[in-house]
Amino acid sequence: MLNASTVQPPLADARVAMEADGAALNLTETEVVMELIGNFLNFYYMPLLVVVGSIGNILSVLVFFNTKLKKLSSSYYLAALGISDTCYLVGLFVTWLSFFQVHIYTREPYCQLFTYTSGVSSFLSVWYVVAFTFERFIVVRYPLKRQSWCTVRRAKTIIACLTMVGSVHSVPYIFYAGTQYSERSNVTICDMRKEYTVCNKKNVLEKKYKE
Repeated sequence: MLNASTVQPPLADARVAMEADGAALNLTETEVVMELIGNFLNFYYMPLLVVVGSIGNILSVLVFFNTKLKKLSSSYYLAALGISDTCYLVGLFVTWLSFFQVHIYTREPYCQLFTYTSGVSSFLSVWYVVAFTFERFIVVRYPLKRQSWCTVRRAKTIIACLTMVGSVHSVPYIFYAGTQYSERSNVTICDMRKEYTVCNKKNVLEKKYKE
């Protein structure tokens, strides 16, 4: 099976390797093909997504903060969304580097750091969109209240509050995430610690009841 620590063309030599590993792991032909497609997308699509997405987000932030648009409260929500999305893309890029033997994501404490920042970014991206949508609702539904309710100062306050909530909300990721050896992939990965997984808790409880 092609893993994050193996650099090879996903549709060439990788097929031979994955078929051999698939046989060892008793994987079906469909599972081998699906994993091959997944690794192909990770190898080629992810860097394209990171580069194009990051450039687009950075340009949008510059436009929102360096033009007349900075006088609009909605610009701050969109700029904050661009920043949070870029942070998430940076995390994706770090995981992609594992294809080239740059194992940052699978080291302590980077595993916890990038898991935490990805969690915060995901949380904020969703809630920034919610805040922006709610503001658009006020503008359409209560146009006379727009000047008093949809202000830049209020937008900054809401963004700051959401950022603090998201930062606190994602703190458990620091404790749940950790590096561990994957028998299936035969590599060290960054994943949820075994003591926090449902299957492990179930086994512990069963063992306790048997005793």
